[in-house]
Amino acid sequence: MRACRSAALLVLLLAAYSPPSEAQTAAQGLLQRADAAYSSGNRELAKSLYRAALASDPNNSRAAFQLARLSPPGSAEAVALLRRYVKLEPGDPWGYMALGDALATAGAVAEAIGQYGQARRRAPGESDVYVGLGRILRDAGRTDELVKNYEEWTSRQPKNAEAWSELGRARQRAKRYAEAADAYATSLALKESDRTDELLDNALAETAFALRPYFGRSDDSDQNRITLRGLEGEWQFTQRSRLGLHAERNEVSDPFSSGTADALALIAKWQPFNTLKLDGFAGGARLRPDQPGQKAVNRPWAGLRVRWTSPEEGPAAELRLRQAPLIATPGLVAQPVELAEIKAGVDLPVSGPFRVRARGQSGVLDSATDVNHRSGYQFGPVYRWRPAAEVGVFYSELGYEHATAAGYFAPRRAQTVELGTYIEYEGLSPLTFALDAGAGQQRVEKQGEDTRDWIATYRLWALVSWALKPGMSLELELEHYDSPVAGNGVTPTANWSFNSATLSLRFGVRPQSARSYLAERADRQLR
Repeated sequence: MRACRSAALLVLLLAAYSPPSEAQTAAQGLLQRADAAYSSGNRELAKSLYRAALASDPNNSRAAFQLARLSPPGSAEAVALLRRYVKLEPGDPWGYMALGDALATAGAVAEAIGQYGQARRRAPGESDVYVGLGRILRDAGRTDELVKNYEEWTSRQPKNAEAWSELGRARQRAKRYAEAADAYATSLALKESDRTDELLDNALAETAFALRPYFGRSDDSDQNRITLRGLEGEWQFTQRSRLGLHAERNEVSDPFSSGTADALALIAKWQPFNTLKLDGFAGGARLRPDQPGQKAVNRPWAGLRVRWTSPEEGPAAELRLRQAPLIATPGLVAQPVELAEIKAGVDLPVSGPFRVRARGQSGVLDSATDVNHRSGYQFGPVYRWRPAAEVGVFYSELGYEHATAAGYFAPRRAQTVELGTYIEYEGLSPLTFALDAGAGQQRVEKQGEDTRDWIATYRLWALVSWALKPGMSLELELEHYDSPVAGNGVTPTANWSFNSATLSLRFGVRPQSARSYLAERADRQLR
């Protein structure tokens, strides 16, 4: 009976066995020759042999994978070959990673992230998954997702010093310096590293109490001059927010009169996510004219700015609220005009690097003589060839409800057509700069008068920053307007030009050292 069962089993095995076809046998021979050519560095021969092997056996996964490696990165051929590979080898996480890398190079970032998700499901404890996905997220500017990726890596491998160090870098990129310091400290507790120790010092320098003294000077074509002196001090309030105090003095003068405007405010900065930033201040300003018989007056001084951006050149929005007195001239210091205004803007992607931008504003100007209202808008197409470099054509209007004798220019309507550009550049480290410039035509319609002819107008804003060391930077801000109506200000006359320069130095006051931070952290863990 036992012999009968053995014979039956042998018959079944023989029936199930399928010898390799001639095509598969030929493909194996070609594959061996291709591997040898690849190992010897003969890439062209290897490529032709892998292609022949794949033609002989379309289901040969190794030939598909190797041929994809030899194809131009991100090419349609490489992507197609890797798609074939993951179908043939659905259990191989490295196949999905390779496909994700190819898709990212081709610009299909969302699909690339999806392929890394497939790899992570198959190998959740593999470091290559998080390193490769992190590279894609970093290059795409998806900083919040980058942080989450490394947080998952550290949760999977809590004893991996590299994972904690990369998490610190991601948090530092997101400007979460306090959280970055904690990640660096965890990495150092697992493995000593001079580089990580330096990164910890850098993060701690950014979380220290900081002072920013600044000095500025501005003048316009009507011989109004403002000398600005100020000081800011801020400290880390929570891991993602800072609080501080802002104090400044504006000395305003012209050839015949002068005045001062002193302001003091509480400032707050909160960045819960890399894509969302909030900056605000609230306090008061005291306006003191240098004229006999006129008393100083107090006015509210407050503002809020909310900025939301999305990664991968998606939509963006901004909201600004401000209430403050105008201090462009000594006359406005003596007879205060308070401006309360709201501004909003949105950027929407259209196709590829092309976007459309729209902005609007509405404000009330309150003085002792009258209450006026102004409103305006701007729209136009934008071409953005990289995240911090763009050029656009814009049409804008700004108008006031009625004329005024309160000391500022209030035309019925001002129209502007402008070619503008914005550029940020960080390739000259430790120097960085930003430039916002525009040139075009503008025409003004005064209250009760005909519209004037179009005239040339241009503007320039530039910021140069020099990082002296972590937590310390020197900045120079320059601004110029040559325009009857400046879009963000209130001009005193119809024909107006303006220049200003501000120099500031930000530095940390006795930042904590890495050694003392690690010692304090160790003490807390022992308690």
